Amino acid sequence: MKILAAVMALLAVIYFASAFTQRTDSIDGSSRVAAFKSAKKIKRYMTPEELHLFETSFWTLETIKSQEGGKGGEDAFLAVVDGKTAEEIVETARQEVNARIEAGDPQFSKYGSWENMVKELTARDSKKPEHAEPAHPLRNSVRNGRPDSGSEPAR
Repeated sequence: MKILAAVMALLAVIYFASAFTQRTDSIDGSSRVAAFKSAKKIKRYMTPEELHLFETSFWTLETIKSQEGGKGGEDAFLAVVDGKTAEEIVETARQEVNARIEAGDPQFSKYGSWENMVKELTARDSKKPEHAEPAHPLRNSVRNGRPDSGSEPAR
């Protein structure tokens, strides 16, 4: 009985270990959901700069390929990202954007180059809204109807 319990425990550890130790380095393009899940796993191990560049590249490719036409656009996006690492996604997006800029695509030609597009999008994302109100303290420094904190304590 002890042997059976030990074997079952070992099998359980082997079965569940893969869920906790699995690290993906490439995008699974078998479906849209799988692609976004694998992208989420890849992003866990990135620095903020790498993360922003990867997200910009991934969403730019998704936008470009979805504009190519309906369902075919989604399939084209999945075919482009399937099996690629984060670095390959960035390079593919760079090539696509530069090709669109050279072709005179108005959506991308306003940036002039991939580097300018990334800089502008980074600056836009990092800006705080201009209409945001300044942060107010949790409590007012003057409390009406109560003695100042610098005055004598009540008796």
